[in-house]
Amino acid sequence: MRAVTRYLALQDGLSEIVGRVISWLTLAMIAILMIEIVARYFLNSPTIWAHETSTMLYGGFCMLAGSYTLRHHGHVRSEVIWGTLPKRGRAFCDTLIFAIGLVVLAIFFKMSVEFAAESWNVREYSNKSIWQPPVYPIKTVIPVAVGLVLLQNIAELVRAALTLFGVEYEDPRATEVESDIDPELLASNLDANVGEAVAVDRHGRN
Repeated sequence: MRAVTRYLALQDGLSEIVGRVISWLTLAMIAILMIEIVARYFLNSPTIWAHETSTMLYGGFCMLAGSYTLRHHGHVRSEVIWGTLPKRGRAFCDTLIFAIGLVVLAIFFKMSVEFAAESWNVREYSNKSIWQPPVYPIKTVIPVAVGLVLLQNIAELVRAALTLFGVEYEDPRATEVESDIDPELLASNLDANVGEAVAVDRHGRN
């Protein structure tokens, strides 16, 4: 299982590095927007490139942050149900979801590669402004981002499957706090809230 632990650590590390690099590059996007604000409102000389550049950067950053978000369980998940399940029940749900996600992401990756390749073949340029920058570089980000999410999805699938089948392994994330939700506490709170709602309803009817 040492190889599995090393693989999970390397994959988590890759997603972590990508996320941190993007967080710093966001400052470049902010700088571009500040340049546009100064040029437009103080110098009365708006640029022809700042708006479209910042839009492309923002889109690229959002896509590339997908693997980092998945690594930190930041995507939408209904923990009202998931959080009440026992450990292996949660592992079953995760295994199912990540298995489906693997298929979807693989298809999406193939489509995005073809999409980016077509843009490169025709040397596609933007028609949104008189600047008309090339868009094939930013479209290349799509398969890269999908590929990163796909790799992290595989790692999450491995984790979930090992937990589901009771295979002992050393998870490099073991010391991290994955969620602030205590399943047992959540279940008891749900029962208490339901009981309180029923009592209020009965009181209102009486």
